[in-house]
Amino acid sequence: MAHGASETEDAGHQVNGNGCNVEVPAKIGQGCYVWSADAENQSAQRPAKRRRTAGAFIQSNRDQCSSTVSLLLGQEADDNIRIRSLLLDAAWQPLQEIIDDIFTGTIGDTIDGVTKFIRDVRPVSSEAAIPSGLITVGPSTTTYAKIVRAVSSRLKSDRQAIVVDIVPSQATNLKSTLKLINIHAANNDSDVEADDPIRHDQSGRRLGYDLQILSDHVASNRIGKVVLAFQDSEVFDGALLSELIEVIGLWSDRIPFVCLFGIKTSVELFQDKLHRATIRLLQGVQFEVAKVDVDRVFKAAISLDKTRLFWVGHGVSKLILGAQKSSVQSIASFARSLQYAYMTHLFANPLTILLQEPLKSAAFQQALYESVRNLDSFRQFAESSLDQEDVEITRRLLNDDVFLHKKITSGIKQGTEALKRLVDAVELLSIIQTTLQLKSMASWTDLYISAMAGELKDTATIKDTLLALKRLSSNAMLSLLDHLVDLPLPDLSTLTRNLRDLEVANEGVRPLRSEYDTRHESLRTTVVSHKVELSKHSSSLSKQDLAYSKLVNQLNSTLCDYFEQSLINPSELFLHEVLIFDLKSPHREVFAPKPRYAIERALSSPRDYLGCSCCKSAEYGLSATHPATSILYQLYLESGAVVNISDLWSAFYTILATDNAEDEDAEQETALALFSRALAELKFMGMIKNSRKKADHLAKVLWNGL
Repeated sequence: MAHGASETEDAGHQVNGNGCNVEVPAKIGQGCYVWSADAENQSAQRPAKRRRTAGAFIQSNRDQCSSTVSLLLGQEADDNIRIRSLLLDAAWQPLQEIIDDIFTGTIGDTIDGVTKFIRDVRPVSSEAAIPSGLITVGPSTTTYAKIVRAVSSRLKSDRQAIVVDIVPSQATNLKSTLKLINIHAANNDSDVEADDPIRHDQSGRRLGYDLQILSDHVASNRIGKVVLAFQDSEVFDGALLSELIEVIGLWSDRIPFVCLFGIKTSVELFQDKLHRATIRLLQGVQFEVAKVDVDRVFKAAISLDKTRLFWVGHGVSKLILGAQKSSVQSIASFARSLQYAYMTHLFANPLTILLQEPLKSAAFQQALYESVRNLDSFRQFAESSLDQEDVEITRRLLNDDVFLHKKITSGIKQGTEALKRLVDAVELLSIIQTTLQLKSMASWTDLYISAMAGELKDTATIKDTLLALKRLSSNAMLSLLDHLVDLPLPDLSTLTRNLRDLEVANEGVRPLRSEYDTRHESLRTTVVSHKVELSKHSSSLSKQDLAYSKLVNQLNSTLCDYFEQSLINPSELFLHEVLIFDLKSPHREVFAPKPRYAIERALSSPRDYLGCSCCKSAEYGLSATHPATSILYQLYLESGAVVNISDLWSAFYTILATDNAEDEDAEQETALALFSRALAELKFMGMIKNSRKKADHLAKVLWNGL
């Protein structure tokens, strides 16, 4: 191996690592290294550095992320874990594609408008205003980025313009922003780092923030327009943005600038950030992104029949939709909430492997059969068998796993068909209400939530809808039946054909009206004993109207029977715990957490979190076995607005002190250290602070429950 040279300057010689004398001038040091064969051997034995490919890295990350936790106290088979993971992909992937298609269709008009606006812009002089597009995107953080990406790809295809994406985190000051514009425009790639050298400056004498570099690049490459896309425009510093727009305005006669501003709030609030002189430099055109209807997305998710494995219950649906309507959220947030419901059901419920098709008995374990027997729906199913005096079925359900497997297979199939009929009934009722244009019309999501709760069948919604249906004229009835063609309503084709024959026989003189139409009723006034009485009188009906009334009664009877059979109570289905996910607590804890409540509960009742047996005797009081911070917090709750530190220390030490301590001084020092740490933790959590009035007192900041 190589050795460093040792130098001897006084003798005028230098001795190297091998003891050789080398003559060098005095007072001059010279470094010398000797080659050794050991160094070459070690370098030859060193393993070659392996190049890590991106594909292997991505695949390893995917394998780690797709790992699912084993359930059933760790006894779940590996095949069952893999099946649950595959079921999640099969259930969520089609739904994600539908959400993406709806979102893309919503922003499609905005993309077309922005692209046309940029293409139609003409070059302006230095005195003219800068063409600017103000895109109001709402609360979504990804909408503006998708619009800019789509516009950039369209403009690159015909080579009419280049798009420079500017984010607030990179625009710290004017010079760095101008340099960033030069780099991104020259490379036509917004992923370039801001400190990379500008390779397109041929002179090499200009500074990085000089826009003359961009001007030369635009002229040499014959670029039609340079689009500056400002993402999250409200986040930019107002003075910096105003100064940047003024500089851009000075170069607008040499560089064809077009500005795009992504606005989440409103145009008025964005204008308040800019100077008045800066606003006069902009010629703005507003583009408002259409809002995505959450009910439409939710309906598309529920009505997906091809890959439908399970349904979201009324509790979780109401929680997700309520959070979306009570606060301004994006469609991406709604999709994440829905995806979390899918993940929770398939990752935390071992019985979801029953949803695989076909259901294989090889995937069953004994623990799965026991889990099924402990379900509430199984208990209801067994009790119903006993009520029917079929004791043998109940006995076999409890003792025979093969018989239980057959019942599970049939139960999953029957439950799936029942829930599909329920969703079809909701769709039928929604179409009827939309066609009739009722004054009190419920949305599709409200009807679904009510149906999944088992409450829709007995509500006044169906009664009012059917009553309005009876009063329809013949032409309006035909229009309604045409909307119901795709729904599995029995005898619908026969009723439609009979109604068309009746219309042909009527020869289109006037629309036929049923006996329930208010036009066939009149009021009569009679005076009896000096009292005026009103009575309803029904006029006589023609033969065509009587025949039409008979058809209306048949349709009403068909709809009543269909709703009676389809609008069941889902909680009464066998294995509804597998077919329906309706646990609200996971969603509430993740999307609406209460950290303060959790902290206060942990400090008040540490045994709930620690699970130790030493705190069991003092569950509802102070104990020396509690953590020091918990003891001090409970004393803090009992004190007033201002606490004396000395009194607090005395009470704290009284709890921790033992009667027969061998070394009281050491015990007191340990207690004082615990007291100091607990006091610091309470200050860190913002519960106490030093009092300004008294130096030896602490001021209370938070009160429990407030």
